[in-house]
Amino acid sequence: MKCRQFTINNSQFTIALSIANCALCIFILAACSFQPGPAPATSPPTAVTAEPTATTAASPEPNKSPLPQTPVAPATQTLRLWFPPQLAPTNDDAAGRQLLTQLQAFEDSHPGWQIEVRAKKLTGQGGLLDSLQTTLQSAPGISPDVIVADGPTLTNAAPFLQTLTEHFGEAELADFYPFALQAARIDNQLLGLPFAADALGLAYSTNVYVTPPLAWVDLNTGAGPIWLPLNDPTALVTLQQYVALGGSLTDETGKPAINSTVLAQVLTYYQFLQVNDLLSIGSLESVNTADTWLAYRESRATSAAAYASTYFAERDRVAATGYTLLPTREGNSLTFASQWNYALVAADPTRQSMALELMRWLTAPDNLSAWTLEAQLLPTRGAALTQWPDPALRAIAGEAVTAAQPLPSSTLLGVLGPPITLAVQSVLSGQATPEVAAEAAAQTIAGR
Repeated sequence: MKCRQFTINNSQFTIALSIANCALCIFILAACSFQPGPAPATSPPTAVTAEPTATTAASPEPNKSPLPQTPVAPATQTLRLWFPPQLAPTNDDAAGRQLLTQLQAFEDSHPGWQIEVRAKKLTGQGGLLDSLQTTLQSAPGISPDVIVADGPTLTNAAPFLQTLTEHFGEAELADFYPFALQAARIDNQLLGLPFAADALGLAYSTNVYVTPPLAWVDLNTGAGPIWLPLNDPTALVTLQQYVALGGSLTDETGKPAINSTVLAQVLTYYQFLQVNDLLSIGSLESVNTADTWLAYRESRATSAAAYASTYFAERDRVAATGYTLLPTREGNSLTFASQWNYALVAADPTRQSMALELMRWLTAPDNLSAWTLEAQLLPTRGAALTQWPDPALRAIAGEAVTAAQPLPSSTLLGVLGPPITLAVQSVLSGQATPEVAAEAAAQTIAGR
């Protein structure tokens, strides 16, 4: 009788089955001669896995396919993205749903990666900057790979960001508007990839202004008042008028400074508007464009300073309303624009590569066009704007992004704004002439 061999724990031995059978028979006969007694204690069996050798391997049954192997899913990695609450992707609004769709499409196109989004306020305890510094120092494993930052946040977060300069060449950036790229560079390094902007402009009644008022003279119709935020501590509208006249915001060393002669020209024009009842008295109390837009909506003004995003979002609520840039003395187009940027935090090469891929995905013209239209914001690249379907909105947005200059830094506005606003208030309250008020503002700024 042939013997079968098994491999157990990597050792081989042969068992003679014939001898084993004889021994079994003798044992059975002997057992029949005695009364049964207690069974002797035995040790439990040790579980082993026996694998047939090549000489005894069974052949597969005919016409039976082997069982399919279950594929092993690749390990999923998480890409962390921090948004400010007002831009975070949610199902609560059209822009949020559009962004969720784009993020889902990215995941579908990149197996093994998932995106985790967290909403972080920009400032204060527990805000983006505070959390970013804490996680990078104490828990880098949960730090973000990409953050969304406005201008001030981008500047303050610069020490924690990776430069984009070597990742985006001139050809790839050629379609982005100059103002947006200028604002995204800090110390000659590209730290942000701009994706959305907002610009200062003027909402006006088309029943009063047959054509958009582009120059100061166009407001001299006597048809109703203009409403400006002339108690704004940043003096943004006044600075826009000042820069349009050729004024600079710093001296040759980069220190905050203004030209009192140029500022006096702006103050003189404000005085002219007031004397001719073309400037709403409410302008002296308005601190921002939310005030001026409300006044326009309530028909207390025939034109008012407003941001493009406000007009886009609420244009259906105001009849016979157009939108253009704030008029300047010569009619030259100029405005200030703020913006949002994607910024890179990830330093690990693999995560960094995927984070950059996500930034490119979200700023691709078709994605950016669809999202900015829903978000009521200006796209930062021309190929995205050309895909907006409404020619009227496309024209308004195009005028703004081509005439825009970066919004002055919050630090600079903090130095320039209060003295200039005081000068405006002094002139319009009759306490000082434009020349005296402008010189006082210039001296105050120079002394800081």
